[in-house]
Amino acid sequence: MQISYIICAMVSGIILFQSVLIAPAINKLTDQKQASTLLRQLWPKFFLTIGLLSLLSFVISLLFSTDQILTKISSGLSFALMSICYFVVPIINNAKDSSKNRLWSNLHLTTVILTLITLLLSISSIYFNVF
Repeated sequence: MQISYIICAMVSGIILFQSVLIAPAINKLTDQKQASTLLRQLWPKFFLTIGLLSLLSFVISLLFSTDQILTKISSGLSFALMSICYFVVPIINNAKDSSKNRLWSNLHLTTVILTLITLLLSISSIYFNVF
């Protein structure tokens, strides 16, 4: 079903927009305290949005498409990865507030890697099913 591909494209676009344009601009144009406050509001919503879109894609491909195995796997996995990121955000914030820089760095890197994997899953789902 084409709607799953559209959702995968939306996921890819949101990830690229947030990661390449929004977050760097916030860090560049605001002081560290303002950036921290704003990003603490944005990232959970980002992970939640991507997770819910991935879940929607998974459910649609599960219900309406018997031949979209890659889309089912990538959407389901993306939902799981974004759920992990969403639930790790408070731990990351606490680590930053407690000056546990190594823990913060490791968890932040984990969310970056999981988001990158989600981006690659969404792009590959579109590419291998459409082309």
